[in-house]
Amino acid sequence: MMNPAFSVIIFTTLAGSAQGILLCLALTVLIGAVPTADLPLAFLLATAFGLLTTGLMASFFHLGRPERAWRAARMWRTSWLSREVIVLPLLLGVVAWWWCLEVTGRDTSFLPVLAILAVLALWICTSMIYISIRFIQEWAHPMTAIHFLLTGLSSGLVWVV
Repeated sequence: MMNPAFSVIIFTTLAGSAQGILLCLALTVLIGAVPTADLPLAFLLATAFGLLTTGLMASFFHLGRPERAWRAARMWRTSWLSREVIVLPLLLGVVAWWWCLEVTGRDTSFLPVLAILAVLALWICTSMIYISIRFIQEWAHPMTAIHFLLTGLSSGLVWVV
């Protein structure tokens, strides 16, 4: 039985929820629906950004040597963790960009597509980290990726709907 660090649980939960929010928002914007009137789009984008940032900060507590965190992206060709370290800041950038354009009233029609691609890439990277842990048979299964997607999507729907 594995007992993951609390920081990993916090990161996975908050990032998954933020990804669910972003996927729901992006899909509603693309189909022409307006998010709930109680929570405007800019607020939900800021919430997703805050959840992602908090999750990222929590993940630093899992590092043995936080001062070497910048090195995590070096192994991007072979490590899903390195890919996750690259994709998460890209997603944060897309969300920040979308929020800035939304608040200033500019055209954001292309950003939902970028957000969907970044969200899916991050879900793939995160789930592949768990799938690649072969000694935990419950995680080393292709359905783990689907589980990440459905769990994140359900928590995102709670915020958006």
